[in-house]
Amino acid sequence: MDVRYARRLSEELLEAFEAVRKIEENSLNAAHGSSISPSESNLIEAVARGGERGVTISQIAAELSITLASVTVGVNKLVHKGFLVKEKGAEDGRMVFVKLTREGRKVSAGHRYFQSNLVRCISLEFTDEELAVLIHALEKLNGFFRRNNYFYRKKLLTPRK
Repeated sequence: MDVRYARRLSEELLEAFEAVRKIEENSLNAAHGSSISPSESNLIEAVARGGERGVTISQIAAELSITLASVTVGVNKLVHKGFLVKEKGAEDGRMVFVKLTREGRKVSAGHRYFQSNLVRCISLEFTDEELAVLIHALEKLNGFFRRNNYFYRKKLLTPRK
């Protein structure tokens, strides 16, 4: 790859990542003050995907590709803040399920709204043809990450020829 393209790709990826992170942070602050961080919002979303039954700490850790200890700390913080609740399993009292509280459901709904609104606003900047190219490029990028397990384990990037 030409050095010019490598530098430009690096700059554009970093700028896009930072822009989305900052927009999400500002959206959370506008909706909830400084009471919730983007990583806490992601944890709430993982719990929301578990539905009414709830999810275990292990399931959250597996979905988010983070350690059990990190999930435990995050869940306990969100329980303390009133966004999550932990309940023992009805069939097996040793199992603990994490569920959303009413406030947690509000955060989840707000986060889904934020994501759909962001996609809608971004889409307005592109023609249908440009969107098709962008989606194809993002599919290839995510395919690269999946093939190389970057979502699932910490691994150094080493370019292949």
